[in-house]
Amino acid sequence: MIVIGIDPAFRKSGFAIAVIDETGEVEGRMFRSLLDFIQWVESREWPGQTIVVGVENSNLQNKTFDMRGTKGEVARRSRNAGANQAASQYTTDYCRHFFGEEYVFSISPREKGGKWTQAQFRAVLKQEGHRTAGKFNQDQRDAYKVALIARKRASFRAKQ
Repeated sequence: MIVIGIDPAFRKSGFAIAVIDETGEVEGRMFRSLLDFIQWVESREWPGQTIVVGVENSNLQNKTFDMRGTKGEVARRSRNAGANQAASQYTTDYCRHFFGEEYVFSISPREKGGKWTQAQFRAVLKQEGHRTAGKFNQDQRDAYKVALIARKRASFRAKQ
């Protein structure tokens, strides 16, 4: 099984993924856009095994998170939140189209939970028996967290 966790964002270089392969190796990648991610997916050879995908989908919460500040600041944050909600939903829709509906999971930011530090990330990697080279940035750590949640959901679905 290959597990892909995705933390999409509308901003440049904010689209992150973490891929857990069948050997437990974790690869983190950053993309400038959804299109760059699509090109990466479609250029790869996907083995004949289950591909599980988790997408952090902020569209599931469907609200602006922070209403503090001036009207202009709130409006800017709302526009950014709306753009990220669209990016999340488009990413989910694409993954369901490419990989199929059965093992593509939308995960809300609330379900994903809080941010991990580099030390917490390393501790979870060790606990899971995974390994990776180099540091992961915050978006990649979030993508890894989403991948773990998607993997758990897939195992529940397989047992049903």
